[in-house]
This record gives sequence, C-alpha cells and structure tokens, in this order.
Amino acid sequence: MAAIYTHEREAGAYAAMPGLTTLTHFSAAFFTLTLLTDFFYTQTMLVMWQDFSSWLLFFGLIAGGLAVVLWLIGLVMRRIRPAWGGVVLQAVVLAMAFFNSLIHAGDGWTAIVPWGIGVSAVTCLLMLIAAFLNRRATRVASY
Repeated sequence: MAAIYTHEREAGAYAAMPGLTTLTHFSAAFFTLTLLTDFFYTQTMLVMWQDFSSWLLFFGLIAGGLAVVLWLIGLVMRRIRPAWGGVVLQAVVLAMAFFNSLIHAGDGWTAIVPWGIGVSAVTCLLMLIAAFLNRRATRVASY
C-alpha cells in the first residue's frame, strides 16, 4: 500500500482537501444569486430583494473564507498544487464581494443601482474567468 501511495504522489496525483470544492461552489452560487436578486430589486423595488442580496453576500463570504482556510491547510500539507492565476483571481473575487457587501449596506435604491449591481456583475464575470483558469490548469496537470 505504501508503494502505491508513493507512486501516486510522484506521478502528481494530488488529493484536494475534503470540502474545498464544495465550499468554492457554494460561494460562487451565493455570489451569482446576489446578481440575480439585485436584478429583481431593480425590477420590483421591494426591499426584500435588497435584504436577500445582503444575506447572500454574507453567506458567500463565509463559504469563501472557509474555502480559503481549507486551501491554506492543503497548501501547507502539500495536498494541492495551486494554479496561481486562478488563486489570485479567486482572491480578487472575495475582495470584490467584500466591497460589494459594503455597498449593499447602504439604504434602498442607492445600495443597488448602479454600483451594487455593477460590482455583482463584475464579481460573477471574475468567478467565471477563475473557474476557467482552474479548469484549464486541472486538465493540463492531468495529462
């Protein structure tokens, strides 16, 4: 058994930290739903949608923060081999989401239009680019 583990380790088969992918996907889902609820707020002007956006940002930041902690543990334990382009972009996404959370702390229409929904859209675009970079790095590393 030990020889197989050593061979897999030498071949570059790194096992990701348990829960890291799930937390990253949850964070992305929360930030995407924030964009959707921002759009709903612009269409209906119901404060409920602004509150949903604030809560979704909060939970997205919590899930993203936990993912960062797991990623750092995996990096220290050498369980993961990071694709630095995607890592930096995911850090920018978390910073943008935190900034967006501060914008959404405002009151009413000015908390969403134009900066809140704009930053939500940029955050979603950066998440897509980071996911593409991570996916590409994973495929290149597996060949």
